[in-house]
Amino acid sequence: MSKENVEFVPGETIYLRHAQRQQVGLVFPMRVVEERGDAVVLWAPAGTRGWHSNMPDGRTMGQTPLPEWSAASRVPAPHAIDHGVLNWHPRGRDYSIRWFYRPDGTFYRWYANLEAPLVLWRDGGMAGLDTVDWDLDVVIEPDRRWAWKDEELFAERLTMPEAYWVDDEDRVRRAGKEVIELVEAGAFPFDGTWCDFRPDPAWPPLSPELPVGWDRPVVAVA
Repeated sequence: MSKENVEFVPGETIYLRHAQRQQVGLVFPMRVVEERGDAVVLWAPAGTRGWHSNMPDGRTMGQTPLPEWSAASRVPAPHAIDHGVLNWHPRGRDYSIRWFYRPDGTFYRWYANLEAPLVLWRDGGMAGLDTVDWDLDVVIEPDRRWAWKDEELFAERLTMPEAYWVDDEDRVRRAGKEVIELVEAGAFPFDGTWCDFRPDPAWPPLSPELPVGWDRPVVAVA
């Protein structure tokens, strides 16, 4: 697997994966919109199918004690999104920003996903972006009202460091505060950029099938 000087091609399918203590917690196909020197932009339309990892007995993460969850070998369970999503993944930052669109293409919300800096990889005919989702997020309305999301969940999981994949609360909160400063300033990416985004109509639908190799080892992330 190569992770050195990886480049994505506009229009190709890549797989966003969230790592949880070296297991894959999420696999989600996305279309590459563009790769800049400082960021990668990805798209998935409403109805796109991805996969969360669940317990073998079908329990979700929210239904399972965290120590049991982290110790178990989990299995992929399909889910589909009911909105379009455009992801901006800046290199070296502790977050990504998502634009949410209704099925008719109307923008309705930003979502700041606090996470480890992206790592791009390519392995044969498959390519992807690995990160670690830090659970605490910031939701931003079109008028730039914002709110923290999942604060109680984040605080609870921090009390179980032997089972959790987040070990630096201050770093996570700093990332959120950096986003909030941009929101309150009305600065990019909260300045209206991409709110009228429309995907290339020539792009084919993303595959609804779990790809072979989805569980290849996750790329180490900070």
